[in-house]
Amino acid sequence: MAAPKLNLSINGNDIELVFGVRFVHELNKAFGIERDGFNIGMGFTLILPPLLQYDPDALAKVIYCAAYKNSPRPTMEQIYDSLDELDDLEQTFDEVMGCLKASSATKRTLATLTKVEEQAEKQKSN
Repeated sequence: MAAPKLNLSINGNDIELVFGVRFVHELNKAFGIERDGFNIGMGFTLILPPLLQYDPDALAKVIYCAAYKNSPRPTMEQIYDSLDELDDLEQTFDEVMGCLKASSATKRTLATLTKVEEQAEKQKSN
Protein backbone atom coordinates (compact mmCIF):
# COMPACT_ATOMS: atom_id res chain seq x y z
CA MET A 1 0.00 0.00 0.00
CA ALA A 2 1.33 3.43 -0.91
CA ALA A 3 1.93 6.05 1.75
CA PRO A 4 -1.13 8.22 2.45
CA LYS A 5 -1.15 11.59 0.71
CA LEU A 6 -2.92 14.87 1.32
CA ASN A 7 -3.03 17.99 -0.84
CA LEU A 8 -3.02 21.45 0.76
CA SER A 9 -2.95 24.91 -0.73
CA ILE A 10 0.10 26.73 0.60
CA ASN A 11 1.10 30.14 -0.68
CA GLY A 12 -1.31 29.69 -3.60
CA ASN A 13 0.29 26.39 -4.66
CA ASP A 14 -1.16 22.90 -4.47
CA ILE A 15 1.27 21.02 -2.21
CA GLU A 16 1.30 17.23 -1.94
CA LEU A 17 2.04 15.89 1.53
CA VAL A 18 3.27 12.31 1.80
CA PHE A 19 3.16 10.43 5.12
CA GLY A 20 5.49 7.47 4.62
CA VAL A 21 8.95 6.35 5.71
CA ARG A 22 10.64 9.36 4.10
CA PHE A 23 8.30 11.63 6.12
CA VAL A 24 9.53 9.96 9.32
CA HIS A 25 13.10 10.41 8.08
CA GLU A 26 12.44 14.13 7.52
CA LEU A 27 11.04 14.45 11.06
CA ASN A 28 14.11 12.66 12.43
CA LYS A 29 16.43 15.02 10.52
CA ALA A 30 14.60 18.09 11.79
CA PHE A 31 13.64 17.05 15.33
CA GLY A 32 15.49 13.85 16.17
CA ILE A 33 17.59 13.35 19.27
CA GLU A 34 21.36 13.73 18.90
CA ARG A 35 23.66 11.45 20.91
CA ASP A 36 27.44 11.60 20.48
CA GLY A 37 27.06 13.33 17.11
CA PHE A 38 24.63 10.71 15.82
CA ASN A 39 20.93 11.31 15.19
CA ILE A 40 19.06 8.44 16.85
CA GLY A 41 15.69 9.56 15.52
CA MET A 42 12.55 9.85 17.64
CA GLY A 43 11.34 12.89 15.64
CA PHE A 44 7.82 11.49 15.16
CA THR A 45 7.63 10.38 18.79
CA LEU A 46 8.62 13.88 19.96
CA ILE A 47 6.27 15.81 17.65
CA LEU A 48 3.25 13.58 18.30
CA PRO A 49 2.21 14.74 21.83
CA PRO A 50 1.89 18.42 20.83
CA LEU A 51 0.16 17.37 17.62
CA LEU A 52 -2.38 15.37 19.64
CA GLN A 53 -3.00 18.53 21.67
CA TYR A 54 -3.80 20.44 18.44
CA ASP A 55 -0.67 22.60 18.68
CA PRO A 56 -0.59 24.62 15.43
CA ASP A 57 3.21 24.91 15.49
CA ALA A 58 3.49 21.11 15.59
CA LEU A 59 1.05 20.91 12.66
CA ALA A 60 3.17 23.35 10.66
CA LYS A 61 6.31 21.28 11.32
CA VAL A 62 4.55 18.06 10.29
CA ILE A 63 3.33 19.71 7.09
CA TYR A 64 6.84 20.94 6.32
CA CYS A 65 8.32 17.46 6.74
CA ALA A 66 5.52 15.82 4.72
CA ALA A 67 6.10 18.30 1.85
CA TYR A 68 9.55 16.88 1.08
CA LYS A 69 8.68 15.90 -2.53
CA ASN A 70 7.71 19.42 -3.58
CA SER A 71 10.14 21.59 -5.48
CA PRO A 72 10.40 24.19 -4.26
CA ARG A 73 9.38 23.05 -0.83
CA PRO A 74 7.21 25.60 0.99
CA THR A 75 8.99 27.52 3.72
CA MET A 76 7.87 27.44 7.33
CA GLU A 77 6.80 31.08 6.97
CA GLN A 78 4.57 30.18 4.00
CA ILE A 79 3.08 27.27 5.94
CA TYR A 80 2.36 29.44 8.99
CA ASP A 81 0.75 32.11 6.79
CA SER A 82 -1.40 29.53 5.00
CA LEU A 83 -2.54 27.99 8.29
CA ASP A 84 -3.43 31.45 9.60
CA GLU A 85 -5.72 31.94 6.59
CA LEU A 86 -7.74 28.78 7.22
CA ASP A 87 -11.28 29.09 8.54
CA ASP A 88 -11.17 25.61 10.09
CA LEU A 89 -7.72 24.66 11.37
CA GLU A 90 -9.23 21.70 13.22
CA GLN A 91 -10.23 20.12 9.90
CA THR A 92 -6.60 20.24 8.74
CA PHE A 93 -5.47 18.63 12.01
CA ASP A 94 -8.06 15.87 11.50
CA GLU A 95 -6.99 15.27 7.88
CA VAL A 96 -3.33 15.02 8.88
CA MET A 97 -4.16 12.71 11.80
CA GLY A 98 -6.18 10.53 9.41
CA CYS A 99 -3.11 10.16 7.20
CA LEU A 100 -0.91 9.34 10.20
CA LYS A 101 -3.39 6.70 11.38
CA ALA A 102 -3.42 5.14 7.89
CA SER A 103 0.34 5.16 7.29
CA SER A 104 2.22 1.94 7.89
CA ALA A 105 5.21 4.10 8.87
CA THR A 106 3.41 5.90 11.71
CA LYS A 107 0.26 4.07 12.78
CA ARG A 108 1.92 1.78 15.34
CA THR A 109 3.72 4.62 17.13
CA LEU A 110 0.57 6.73 17.04
CA ALA A 111 -1.52 3.91 18.54
CA THR A 112 1.06 3.23 21.26
CA LEU A 113 1.45 6.87 22.30
CA THR A 114 -2.30 7.44 22.23
CA LYS A 115 -2.77 4.42 24.51
CA VAL A 116 -0.08 5.66 26.92
CA GLU A 117 -1.70 9.10 26.99
CA GLU A 118 -5.12 7.57 27.74
CA GLN A 119 -3.66 5.48 30.58
CA ALA A 120 -1.99 8.58 32.07
CA GLU A 121 -5.32 10.43 31.96
CA LYS A 122 -7.05 7.54 33.74
CA GLN A 123 -4.42 7.58 36.49
CA LYS A 124 -4.89 11.33 36.96
CA SER A 125 -8.63 10.90 37.45
CA ASN A 126 -8.23 8.10 40.03
